[in-house]
Amino acid sequence: MLKVILIDIDNTVMDFDRCSERSMRLTCTDWGIPYSYDMFEAFKRYNDRRWQDIERGELTVKRLFEIRWNEVFASLGIPMSDGPKFERDFHVYLNVSDIPEDGAKQALEYLSKKYRVFAASNSNTMKQSLRLEKTDMLQYFERLFLSEDMGATKPSREFFGIIFSSLPDVKPNEAMMIGDSLTADISGAAAYGIKTCWYNKARRPFDPASPPADFVIEDMREISKIL
Repeated sequence: MLKVILIDIDNTVMDFDRCSERSMRLTCTDWGIPYSYDMFEAFKRYNDRRWQDIERGELTVKRLFEIRWNEVFASLGIPMSDGPKFERDFHVYLNVSDIPEDGAKQALEYLSKKYRVFAASNSNTMKQSLRLEKTDMLQYFERLFLSEDMGATKPSREFFGIIFSSLPDVKPNEAMMIGDSLTADISGAAAYGIKTCWYNKARRPFDPASPPADFVIEDMREISKIL
């Protein structure tokens, strides 16, 4: 019997793409850097690739924040004198960004009436707490399991092990992980024996190298049809 929902935050509950695009645009304005949406597309490609490095244990989040903007702007041919400072300024906006995924609040309200709901995210504690509070969604979570606090990141067994050591009355097969990442969310949870639901808003093709998700949804509101 399903008892617990573990749910990712960025690009599952919060629309990270829209939040980060707005934060990048505002930071560029502050720095006097002419901005175009193509710049965000370059950031997104780079960021997605680097987070895959983190998930494989080849890069730390701390190191990503040290190198990210110097490398992004270098790829665009734009001089950047202090990428770590740009990162800090970017996070000033990102930490208070408040654009949820469509249907996320309705889905969380529905799930919280039937199950214990926990966030399971590779992320920063302050940022996620503030953003969930601003969107009035923090109320639906019993606890936030965030990699910064845990000292482990998805998809590692250590990450999920820490969660279940905190929930001694819950077995892995009594939980479901909902998330947008086939590697961090679906593969990581499946390897630990957790049921999975892939949030595939972009209708990406399934990667045959990943284990199949138990469920696939394209809109967060569809969760009420399967649970």
